[in-house]
Amino acid sequence: MKENLVTIPRWFDRHLHIRDGGMMRTVLSCTLKQRATGAVIMGNLKHPDETSTIQNTLSYRKRILNELQDLPSGELFGLGQKFKLCMTLYLTDDISPEEVVRGFKEGVWRAVKLYMANQKGQGGTTGSAHGVKNLLGRYPVFEAMEKHKIPLLGHFEAVEEDVDEFDREIVSVYRDLKPILESFPELPVVFEHLTDGRAADFVAEVDHDIYATVTAHHLMINRNTMFWGGMNPGHYCKPVPKRETHRAKVRQYVTSGNRRFGAGTDSAPHDESVKSRCYGCAAGIFTSPTAVELYTMTFDEDNALQHLGPFLSENFLALYGMEVSSETMTIERGTLVVPQKIGGVQVFKGGTELPWKLVG
Repeated sequence: MKENLVTIPRWFDRHLHIRDGGMMRTVLSCTLKQRATGAVIMGNLKHPDETSTIQNTLSYRKRILNELQDLPSGELFGLGQKFKLCMTLYLTDDISPEEVVRGFKEGVWRAVKLYMANQKGQGGTTGSAHGVKNLLGRYPVFEAMEKHKIPLLGHFEAVEEDVDEFDREIVSVYRDLKPILESFPELPVVFEHLTDGRAADFVAEVDHDIYATVTAHHLMINRNTMFWGGMNPGHYCKPVPKRETHRAKVRQYVTSGNRRFGAGTDSAPHDESVKSRCYGCAAGIFTSPTAVELYTMTFDEDNALQHLGPFLSENFLALYGMEVSSETMTIERGTLVVPQKIGGVQVFKGGTELPWKLVG
């Protein structure tokens, strides 16, 4: 008999984009309404140097805290007061090992985010053009991070123009990630928003302190969905969804309860005018308003609701300085109508119905 009610510890979003300014004001409350205890905040803003120094990261953190302070009174305000900001350093070719360690020791950032860029200054995703061009040149930073157990959160995609779009992850696994793990065996690593089944095999099997975040949308869609009804910018994100065999493999690891995989929404809001334009469509899918319900639906379809709690609320939380929450949240079987938009941002599966809803 299928369960109609699931109660688990409040969850932690291990990969979240809340942008800045007006966009932050629009989307931040969505994650709070989803009962998250906190989130790993990604700092690839319009000007990435805003999270590549101690002073600038503190300034960004203060802007987020100000937004949390300005939330309406009541339960949402209470959630905001307790919301844990896990800030990340945007790694560049210039920042010194000493600065990385100092920011970690002073509690400015909890982890280092690696975006890579090619020699032309082209990055693999939004705001990544100022990422690392010389990965070997960052090895002194990785050495310092290994010594102090500072997690490396990697967007592992090859960004060279001659690498096939659907092979960027697996190329990066063997060209970039594997040498890092071999050179720094004690460095904790998180493979962000993993989509490739071959990369999932690597994470699950390699003898290293490595984990992976997986989005709700990558568990639900494959690359065909970008072309349903013509070009569909609403399903365009980076990394791009892969063929069905890869989606199925990643989902198998997730819903079978493998503890190396955890929830990171990579919820990436863009204004509709940028998301829907014909040329230069922005990459990103906005799932924050219904992330818990989307994940629950996935586990339910695979008859694996017993593994939902660990995936959302437990797996490798200590890496971010978090503990499993003593508070709970409840998801019940029932109809939830997904809003078409939040502000000017299109919502994933907007206008459709989901079979689960977060209550209380």
